[in-house]
Amino acid sequence: MKKVVSVVARPVRAIGRILVKVLRPLRSLRTPLVKLTQLRGRPLIVACGAIVVVLLLLTLTLKPEPDQEKDVRAALERYAKASRDKDYQTLCDDLLASELVQHIRNVGLPCEVALRKGLENRRSPTLRVLAVQVSGDQAVASVVGSAGGESTGASTYRLLREDGSWRIATSPGSDSESTAPP
Repeated sequence: MKKVVSVVARPVRAIGRILVKVLRPLRSLRTPLVKLTQLRGRPLIVACGAIVVVLLLLTLTLKPEPDQEKDVRAALERYAKASRDKDYQTLCDDLLASELVQHIRNVGLPCEVALRKGLENRRSPTLRVLAVQVSGDQAVASVVGSAGGESTGASTYRLLREDGSWRIATSPGSDSESTAPP
């Protein structure tokens, strides 16, 4: 029985020593905590509520944001792969912003048909992301792209965050005035 106690006691003592070292700098909180323990009734409820609100705000404020730039780059990589694979359904349904798809449909063709006509002669398109700037639910990406038989060129893509994912809003060959598919 003595061995069981010593096996359990060692980690407990170690944890106690660590807690003492960690909590020592918090001595300045001793007086307010003592006063808090002396509260009764309504003042105690109000004080505890205030502490919960502060802790909740700290948690929400300090919660790390997802890496938006990484997500934009991933969306552009998926866009390049779908273009390379001539997967027009994925492009229209998952990767193009609703405003761009609607713009394409206003021409009088379904999105997939318009993309097929616009991209059918492109062979092995590639896309390399140079820089990404994210501002809220919008992003701008500078890219270098090429396709078989075409020269390499720099372009800028505008992306929007829709339904939690980044989607291409404008790309080379498409702008708010143009009717050409991307």
